[in-house]
Amino acid sequence: MSLNLEIRSYRGGGRHRHGFAQILFPLRGSMQVDIEGTAGVVSSNRLAIIPEGHVHDFVPSRDCNLLVMEVEADRFDDDQALAVLRSDASRFIAVEPWLWRLFTMLGAEIASDPRHAEKIGPVAMTGLQLLRPMAPTPFETAPTLRVREAAERLGDLHDAARVADVARGAGLGQSRFHALFRATHGKTPKQFRLEKLLDKAVDRLLNSNDPVSQIAYALGYENASSFNRLFKQRFGVTPSDFRSQASRDAWP
Repeated sequence: MSLNLEIRSYRGGGRHRHGFAQILFPLRGSMQVDIEGTAGVVSSNRLAIIPEGHVHDFVPSRDCNLLVMEVEADRFDDDQALAVLRSDASRFIAVEPWLWRLFTMLGAEIASDPRHAEKIGPVAMTGLQLLRPMAPTPFETAPTLRVREAAERLGDLHDAARVADVARGAGLGQSRFHALFRATHGKTPKQFRLEKLLDKAVDRLLNSNDPVSQIAYALGYENASSFNRLFKQRFGVTPSDFRSQASRDAWP
């Protein structure tokens, strides 16, 4: 088995090819990738598969940071072959949230110490085998690419821009923007941003001792009751109960 794992940041592109397959998993930011005429964006639970020998180019965002997996497919036995490397598989794959979290944790471990990459390899290989190949996707239109870039802005919790501002920045009317956003992400822009906010809240609840009210205000809520209500609608428990349950699970 030959699987190389590295954390990389890129400043610019340039058309080229490799003698191995490459899988680009974004840890931060995004990257527009063109693989022999098929264009797409890697970000927000979406990675890119670049088959061996395929000419490709890319344009990274300024904060782009990737877990790059290099696979020499001819080194694998038949039972190890990756379905996502088949010639008829999609070049851009949406990843299920639980599997996305696995790769994110692996990336963080390698970022903390690159020497861990070798021991992490078998776990990464298992994760790659769990990826579901899909039919080839058509060339993404410019508006769709702009919508994916807009999602990056909505997902940036430090950017307080309204949906109308983001739509205007993408050069689209609000109705067109909402329709493309729902088609691309399966949810409205407002739902998308809310999920990002609540995901950040979960992280703060698990990894800090900050009061719930402080977390709510930090995420832009004017009062803790609104935050509590939305949190319970998504997770079925209040933020305080969530933190208590997580603490009991961690310390039986």
